Amino acid sequence: MSSKTETILGVPIDLISEDEIINQLPVYIKEKKKMTLTSINPQILLVSEKNENVRNFLVNSTHRFPDGIGVVKISKWSKGNIKKRIAGIDIMTRVLEYADKENEVVYFYGASKKVLEQAVTNISKSYPGIVVGGYLDGYTKYSDQEMIKNINNSKAEILFVALGSPKQEEWLSKNMDQLNCHVFQTVGGSLDVFSGYVKRAPDFWIKLNLEWVYRSLSNPKRMYRILQIPQFVVRALHWNLKNNKQ
Repeated sequence: MSSKTETILGVPIDLISEDEIINQLPVYIKEKKKMTLTSINPQILLVSEKNENVRNFLVNSTHRFPDGIGVVKISKWSKGNIKKRIAGIDIMTRVLEYADKENEVVYFYGASKKVLEQAVTNISKSYPGIVVGGYLDGYTKYSDQEMIKNINNSKAEILFVALGSPKQEEWLSKNMDQLNCHVFQTVGGSLDVFSGYVKRAPDFWIKLNLEWVYRSLSNPKRMYRILQIPQFVVRALHWNLKNNKQ
């Protein structure tokens, strides 16, 4: 956990690098502590204003990184210290690299059955040192208790939850205490990319911090994210102005 944070819309965001996050993985696993790797973007911050379970999950997460250029811009305009976006898929890739090296047991939950199975196949080929403890798609008929039992029986140290926001945050908020894993990451649509069914934005878009625009334009179901940006900017700047005056 980072000792330095910056607050946007009442949610603390850690001033931390990718290397610092990954270097803390073995510490949490060895000490059997729970580590939550949580992407913070404008959409989840707006949801957190109305959803107490989501807000509590974000606030209590151990590692909350700025996965959205909107978050970086608000920090800049508010004279904050968040300088760089940390993409959730980049953190997931590095967690997989760590698991591959250390032969850790990993569990995947979320996405459609087709996407999930292909993603697991591709990940297993790319990271042969990983032990896949199991996987369940996001449309499973299992109850939460059945899922918890399944995940715990797998002996997984690392759990990736790909239900999309805010479902993944709500699910972990409700069930994490009963799970024996030690590393949890909310990964949104990352399994779509690992499956190969969705292509990540070209480097040109990523370098310009416009990956979210590329993904939104490529998928009409994500267009609402573009429409939420003005709302986020207004809400975040107003919150900052109000709270800095107090």
